[in-house]
Amino acid sequence: RLRQRRVASAVSVGAPPNRANCAARAMDPEALLNLTFSPQLESALAEVLPSDDPLDAADFDPVAYMNAKFPTEESLGSIDAFCDELDARSKALNEEILQTVRAQTSAGSSARKDLENGKQSVAELFVKVREIKGKAEQSEQMVHEICRDIKSLDYAKRHLTTTITALKRLQMLVTAVEQLVVMSRERMYAEAANLLEAVTQLLGHFAEYTHIDKVRELSDKVADVRTSLRTQVFDDFNKLSAEDGTPQIGGATFETLTGACAVVDALGPAVRKEMIAWFSNWQFAPYKHTFQPYGECGSLEKTELRYAWFRKLLQAYDDTFAPLFPPSWHVALGVTRDFCVISKAHLDEILDQSRGSLDVALLTHSLQKTVEFEKVMDVRFASAAAAEAEAEAEAEAEA
Repeated sequence: RLRQRRVASAVSVGAPPNRANCAARAMDPEALLNLTFSPQLESALAEVLPSDDPLDAADFDPVAYMNAKFPTEESLGSIDAFCDELDARSKALNEEILQTVRAQTSAGSSARKDLENGKQSVAELFVKVREIKGKAEQSEQMVHEICRDIKSLDYAKRHLTTTITALKRLQMLVTAVEQLVVMSRERMYAEAANLLEAVTQLLGHFAEYTHIDKVRELSDKVADVRTSLRTQVFDDFNKLSAEDGTPQIGGATFETLTGACAVVDALGPAVRKEMIAWFSNWQFAPYKHTFQPYGECGSLEKTELRYAWFRKLLQAYDDTFAPLFPPSWHVALGVTRDFCVISKAHLDEILDQSRGSLDVALLTHSLQKTVEFEKVMDVRFASAAAAEAEAEAEAEAEA
């Protein structure tokens, strides 16, 4: 009976209610006595329904059990009570099996209902998920459209801002060019230099729009003004070279030429180099004539006189022209370099002519004076040369 209860419970738990009911009814007591299970099933039953009752043991032996229960003839006197107890337990087990089967039948019906409800909930959840997915796709599409509209508006704003800025710059450029033409005509160099730098910067913003007639017209007008200013500046400086001796620069002339130097700076490095080269050629014209190899002082004996002449030139430059030219031009350094180049060419030719008849003492004296001159020039222009090299390096880096 106990094994019948365990089997019925196991069947009711693992099988549908109708199959469990049929299996329980099909098992009679005689069949249960001869029923054996596999070790795996016995282990599973022991885990689900643990019991210490000998009647539940897999290797239950009825004879041994009875002998253990009634070991003597005197103990057989209580066999009726024991049978009554077994009948009562059997009835209780039958009732418990019946209640278990009924409960399983009811639970199976409830489980089927819960399963149907679960399936319906899953279906509804699937529908809701699909609706949410559709709405999410619609929202994503809407976001893409909004972003596209925002991007278009951003482009429009950027282009509008660029257009407004370009128009303002164009208006400023037109006004500045008109003023620059007037200042160039009136030789207002200081004002023209400042305005020329501003015009150059403004014109740089329209480098990509030269195909537009108005921009091309303004660009051509600025080029004409630059050419006109360059011509006027060199004309004013040429007036100095026309004077005899060292010119006296003061008053209005000094102010005009100072402004002219500012214009040269605004016209760019090329014009500045041209101005320095012009000044150098002007200063060295008498030197080239006097100290050329066939000239009045074109001999090795006059080497020391060459350096004395250049020292006098530097002194005149410091007194007259140094306040005129901007320090950043390093005019004195450029003039010194030109002197060295010209003197080297002269001395090379003189030595070549004196080959075979050269006085060693005279040559040694000339070399000594040359080394002394180089030391003096190095002391004066070392810092200027370093500053010039640094400025050129910065200009190349910016370019």
